[in-house]
Amino acid sequence: MQTFLFYDIETSGLNPAFDQVLTFACIRTDLSLNEIGREDIVIRLRDDIVPSPGAFLTHRLDSKILETGISEYHAALKIHSLLNTPQTISIGYNSLGFDDEFLRFLFYRNLLDPYSHQFAKGCGRMDMLPVTLIYYLFCHQALSWPVLENGQSTMRLDLLTLQNKFKTSGRAHEAMSDVESVVGLAKRFSNYSRIWSYVQGFFDKNADLKRMNSLNSSKLASAYGMDLALMVSVSFGADCNYMAPVVYVGGSVPYKNQSLWIRLDKEGLFDQIDETLGIYDLITIRKKPGDQLFILPVLDRFWEKLSPASRTVCIRNLDFIKQNMSVFDKTVNFHQNFKYAQVPDIDLDADLYQGGFFSFQDKKEIAIFHKTEEKKRYQITQSFQSNRVRMLAQRILVRNFNENPEIAPEFRAHLKRMLGNDPEKSIKGYKEDEKLTCAKALEALEKIEAEKMHSFDAGRKDLLTWLKFHIQSQSTFFTDAF
Repeated sequence: MQTFLFYDIETSGLNPAFDQVLTFACIRTDLSLNEIGREDIVIRLRDDIVPSPGAFLTHRLDSKILETGISEYHAALKIHSLLNTPQTISIGYNSLGFDDEFLRFLFYRNLLDPYSHQFAKGCGRMDMLPVTLIYYLFCHQALSWPVLENGQSTMRLDLLTLQNKFKTSGRAHEAMSDVESVVGLAKRFSNYSRIWSYVQGFFDKNADLKRMNSLNSSKLASAYGMDLALMVSVSFGADCNYMAPVVYVGGSVPYKNQSLWIRLDKEGLFDQIDETLGIYDLITIRKKPGDQLFILPVLDRFWEKLSPASRTVCIRNLDFIKQNMSVFDKTVNFHQNFKYAQVPDIDLDADLYQGGFFSFQDKKEIAIFHKTEEKKRYQITQSFQSNRVRMLAQRILVRNFNENPEIAPEFRAHLKRMLGNDPEKSIKGYKEDEKLTCAKALEALEKIEAEKMHSFDAGRKDLLTWLKFHIQSQSTFFTDAF
């Protein structure tokens, strides 16, 4: 039976490769949105995770809550099983922009398939945030829409919940409470069954591709001889009604699942030239089939949702392209062949994309690791041929089973770098970003204390006190580990 699994997570920070999922809550329903069951999982904060003060002041998880949790490894096994239950469609709010990537890295570093929940055994994903945008634009009566003090619309889940009186069991940014809000949204939207069925097609890769392949049928596309569309995304903002005209400029050569688009409602789009390359200095939007970027044809009823200014600028940019096809084609060719730079000193935890899929031999060793009884796991890792699998397995043992860091010299070096005393030895991520260190976290805490402490309630002041003590203790732990 196909089911929906509505879920939400709270995390130790914003970096999916280096921060940690701390709570996972979910509600499973049938396709009519009748509840079947729910889970609420709390995960212990790992010793090698420096908590981000901003994240903790948002979700307010503290030591009393986190100490009741299970290990990250056992949580990963449980969450992976929930999302990979056959015929499960997992749904969150901005999940494809945040939660899903956190889960992907959680699964990867715990030697579980990072992608199977997206396609295997009838499973799939949806994201209620872009769905909410479609209802805001084309079925406004579905909800009562909150407005900020400046008069702009907002898609914040907590304000949508408050405005529409969705029943929840806790406060905003508690995982289960947010899940209940998303279920509330889905129930409202499902009352408009025709649109509810249509938006689900955006997350079906084949249906999404079919829609994109029919874009040249619109009058405007035919007039200019280009594949034109309207793209819906929360990233465009309320000022432009979360929608922008775009032109399809082909697929990426090195990344076969990426289509490339250029936004057309930007003033001065072609004003800057890269003199070295001889191309327009602009940014392309990269879309994958079934992701959170929704593509609509340029039909009159959709086109009219754009502001008059956006429509005018779009036509002006299309005319410019037709008159400057040589440089435009050269620009497109550059972006089609563009490859992301390799990070030479990328940390193992962040090496999901750059390192590629696990090989057949990797998967055999991974299966052996999971099946081996706990007390024999370190011994079995010594025989693994894959350096990547062996080191990930040893990190699992250190982080979750109180194995002495002496068994993993590579991990001891990792802990030392987390002190942040040597900027030249920062822990690098796949975007050439860095893992949060004790030094950076304490610096952020000092800034919060100086600027905001006076406005905090007693609960947040206590939380700050705990965070400072915890991070200072980590500094001592990392120093004493050598």
